[in-house]
Amino acid sequence: MSHAMPPEGRATACPAHGAPDRCSDADGGPRTRSREGLRVLGADEEVVPASAHPWEAPLLAACVGATLLTAAGLAHAVWSLTGSWLWAAAALAVVPAVYWQARGLLYARRRAESVKISPTQFPEAHRMVVALAAETGLPRTPEAYVRVGPRRWGTDAAGHGLRRYLVLSDDLFGPCGRVRDPEALAFLVAHQLGHVAAGHTGFWRRTAALGGELVPGLGAALSRAMEYTADNHAYAHVPEGAHSVRVLAGGGNLYTRVNMGEMADRARTDRGCSLLLYHLLTRRPGNTRRMAALRDRTRRGRVFL
Repeated sequence: MSHAMPPEGRATACPAHGAPDRCSDADGGPRTRSREGLRVLGADEEVVPASAHPWEAPLLAACVGATLLTAAGLAHAVWSLTGSWLWAAAALAVVPAVYWQARGLLYARRRAESVKISPTQFPEAHRMVVALAAETGLPRTPEAYVRVGPRRWGTDAAGHGLRRYLVLSDDLFGPCGRVRDPEALAFLVAHQLGHVAAGHTGFWRRTAALGGELVPGLGAALSRAMEYTADNHAYAHVPEGAHSVRVLAGGGNLYTRVNMGEMADRARTDRGCSLLLYHLLTRRPGNTRRMAALRDRTRRGRVFL
């Protein structure tokens, strides 16, 4: 994702989300804010990309290499059995075709079963998605849905064809549908928009990296690096909402009782072979490591050790 800076590269100070409706640039000029407190880019501002995690590009290259090797092996095996390169090419075409259909079915399920965020359903969240997508510089605002259920990872970003969509957990909303914590929701929305802006939801990128899933730990490592990249995007836009990671640890009802500093410290003190193996195999950074990365922005999130 990206953050807004003046053309000369100076970051501007601005009140947190939910602050008064106007704030000032470093040069003293007023800048309007949206109803939710999300900043609107001024005429003299431009979108500057947020930094990707340093491990993302090398891991993506490794996954693409694994995909090419797998594709070459599959083509050779089919050619050896049939003696026809036409059948070998057809076998290679089956993989992206099946993956395309799988993404389509996932999108269809979301459209058929989930509540779509719109101006009349969860309007506060809808305005937030629209404002952050515009601030990010996305040419098209992704669709957004609310998922109801006990799934551990309550937010997600995906796509099918030219469409991109976000999925938010019902833990972010109260019993009456009101947003529990606007700053936390803004951060999680910006995180998912970061996946979209960084190209993580693209079909061909995901297809090219499929081979990494066949190498133990490789695909999971790339996924963790992408999560840190999305956090960088979110922090560039909504730094005051970084505490939203507590929702993943404590859920919508208990997250306010989670001590983020204490959990972040455990990323340094907790040790053990089983814990290390878990961190190497999980597709998302552990809550302790993610909190540590958000708490200390001078260090990159830990992907491996």
